[in-house]
Amino acid sequence: MLDILSNTKSSYDSRVKIWVNISHCLIFLVYFVKRIWYKIQSNPTTEDYQQLMLTFLQGIVERVRAEPDPQKANWKYHCIEEIILEHGQFMEGLQAQQIGIPQRCYYNCLNMLLTPENPEELLYCEGFALSDNINLYPVQHGWISLDQQAIDVTWNELSPCYFGIPFNRKWVIEKTKERLRTGKNIANFLAYESPLTIQILKYGLPSEALHKC
Repeated sequence: MLDILSNTKSSYDSRVKIWVNISHCLIFLVYFVKRIWYKIQSNPTTEDYQQLMLTFLQGIVERVRAEPDPQKANWKYHCIEEIILEHGQFMEGLQAQQIGIPQRCYYNCLNMLLTPENPEELLYCEGFALSDNINLYPVQHGWISLDQQAIDVTWNELSPCYFGIPFNRKWVIEKTKERLRTGKNIANFLAYESPLTIQILKYGLPSEALHKC
């Protein structure tokens, strides 16, 4: 009798898993169809791109949470996308006067932030952005913000959608100097190979890390 019940539960779990996978595939299929359509047509709105960004990130989070890692059961977040969704904000892109080193967005942003001649109002941001020159899906990216505008110091062509976290300037500078002292060569703060990111996934972002408007 117990074997029958066990087999029934196993069969039910398998069917649920199949439907969950199908659901997630449909979410990403809708995303890519819309993304391609926006590239073809000439007038997608800012809100269209923002909704597209949220659809993709929420789909990632749902997919990760549908197959949780038992070792991470008590973690606050299950993926970086979940952190961005909770604390991120949309920003309008603003072209920088000077573009930094290609493919080194985090280094470019930290360098700009730490340059004494630049305004102290500049904030370091990490999140996701859309780029027709890189991928159809959102990519992790870094930029500087000023007055809630994203100043892209890496891409020559602005993204139609920036969504990320503006970090507290003092916290970023302290953590950057700490990394330089310890020889940890990881530019961005939200990277799975970073011990700091693991701490954030487990316990959340410390309040002092977030910029307060």
